[in-house]
Amino acid sequence: MKKKYGVIGYPIGHTMSPFIQKELFALQKFDGGYDKYEIAPENLAREFKDTLKDFCGFNVTIPHKVNIIPLLDGLDPVAAEYGAVNTVKIEGGRAIGYNTDAYGFLQGLEFAGTTLSGRVLVYGFGGAARTIITESLKAGCEVFIGTTTELKSNAETIAKELSLKASGKIEILTNEEIKEEFDLLINATPVGMYPKTDASPLSEKQIDLFSAVYDIVYNPTETKLLKIAKEKGKVCGGGLSMLVCQAMKAQTIWYGAEWTREETKEVIKKAEKELAEVFG
Repeated sequence: MKKKYGVIGYPIGHTMSPFIQKELFALQKFDGGYDKYEIAPENLAREFKDTLKDFCGFNVTIPHKVNIIPLLDGLDPVAAEYGAVNTVKIEGGRAIGYNTDAYGFLQGLEFAGTTLSGRVLVYGFGGAARTIITESLKAGCEVFIGTTTELKSNAETIAKELSLKASGKIEILTNEEIKEEFDLLINATPVGMYPKTDASPLSEKQIDLFSAVYDIVYNPTETKLLKIAKEKGKVCGGGLSMLVCQAMKAQTIWYGAEWTREETKEVIKKAEKELAEVFG
């Protein structure tokens, strides 16, 4: 009998999770089923009790990453640290929450051929950005948050919170203030994501300031930001590698799967092909 897994969110739309997770099951010859489940926020508690508790595990995406926590029986230390859950394992009637965002991000950077060090500008301060900013502080980086003038005060609030949490200094820079050189730019916003693909968080001139560029957006696989950076000869990486590595970590949590670097590359290539076929 197939073991049941899935991803929950609202709206769920086109998600790459079922494709990636099924590819991973096939590589492991694991008898698992995986589907997407659109659950409205007001129905989360009921669906968790009536449906999700019968699963072996599931992934969690927006807007349930925080609201799922009170329904769980416990949290992994990483999920507790970040206050967000994107993976749940159910075993012996107990549902435990995990967070694979940081792992996926760090592995994604490695596949891009760069490291988290030096002067790092994280553009954005939402959920994913907070994880990336915290990991950058832990790595001893000189950390900057990039944002618009209109959102600067919001960014300052988040910076203060994260600085206390991770013991480090964060400087806020509006678009107009990004004028110095950096080791790494990480776009942690949806800017450039399908269908608004003709957008970049920074100008061509500003992209010159960075040695490496990483964009957590995975659709398209090469955003406008990455196209410009590649043309300028920068070290580049996109969010699909992060997504695949997050999925691999989830299966490690669920049933102890292990992966080689070649298997990871294989799944990333297949996911790129699938995205191209779906979105053209």
